[in-house]
Amino acid sequence: MYGKPFKTITQQRQLLESRGMTVSDTAAAERWLSAVGYYRLSGYWYPYRVRRQIVGAPAVIDDDFEPGTTFEQIVELYDFDRKLKLLVLDAIERVEVAMRVHVGHALGQHGAFAHTDPDILSPEFVRVHSPALPPAHAEWLNSDHAAWLKKVNQQQGRSKEEFVKHFSEKYGGPLPVWVVTEILDFGGLSRLYEGLKQRDRDTIAASFNLIDSSGAGHGAALVNWMKNLNFVRNTCAHHSRLWNRNIDVQVAYRHLRAVPDLQHAASSNATKRVYASLALLSYLIEHVDPGSSWAADTARHIQTGLAVMNRSDPEMGCTPGWATEALWT
Repeated sequence: MYGKPFKTITQQRQLLESRGMTVSDTAAAERWLSAVGYYRLSGYWYPYRVRRQIVGAPAVIDDDFEPGTTFEQIVELYDFDRKLKLLVLDAIERVEVAMRVHVGHALGQHGAFAHTDPDILSPEFVRVHSPALPPAHAEWLNSDHAAWLKKVNQQQGRSKEEFVKHFSEKYGGPLPVWVVTEILDFGGLSRLYEGLKQRDRDTIAASFNLIDSSGAGHGAALVNWMKNLNFVRNTCAHHSRLWNRNIDVQVAYRHLRAVPDLQHAASSNATKRVYASLALLSYLIEHVDPGSSWAADTARHIQTGLAVMNRSDPEMGCTPGWATEALWT
């Protein structure tokens, strides 16, 4: 049973001090605890808790803090992560808008309602392979495509956009694909891109200069990247910690090795943490918005954060010498 008692903001601050954290401005600390919350901040002071190494067993994390840990240091780290998430959302917004245009254009060439036509999309998207189901229509009803279209119809019904209202009043029925792509969320857009036929996926990947060893567009890599960025975007949008987060939907090594500027990020720590995602965002931004200062701004911010943390780069998954890579310079 959970038996911990409720603690006031002052008691929370006193608890941190009793565990060895230095709080030089008690009023400011209590304002932060009141505005941000003890448990949200706890993710930022967790790395500063004492680790006791026991022979033959995993390290034990104590409640006490490492000597020299200050509340101000934790606030700086929290603020660093907050600004990092804003940079990431800025980049993803640019990539997302470009993907909307590319996907709408690629499908639009096949017809205004190509997104509803199973013959235009990949077999994996429009069919399920189960001997328990009869063929054709009943099979499609249980496909990813049918589930995706159902969500699109719900989004169309809920949309407050004037262009959606205008279209519905004038024409009724489903929206053409170049309008649909404007109301999809990032996850829905990512799923539609994955559901394109390979030639269309490869054409879009080539527009980002994402090329495979044969010289064709590397659609498989972009599918993987979109899934990773959707996870990262949701992390940022829900205000979760990003800086040292374990990334559940990781970038595949082989899809990083396909791009010379990203080969240095094809390592376990880089893909497990946020660095690989930041690297591929830098690569995509270079082709979406040439001349953007995003890469330089982000590199500078990461270096500032590492100085604040006063610990090694692997917290973010940064590879040795990352800041000298052409991707950032």
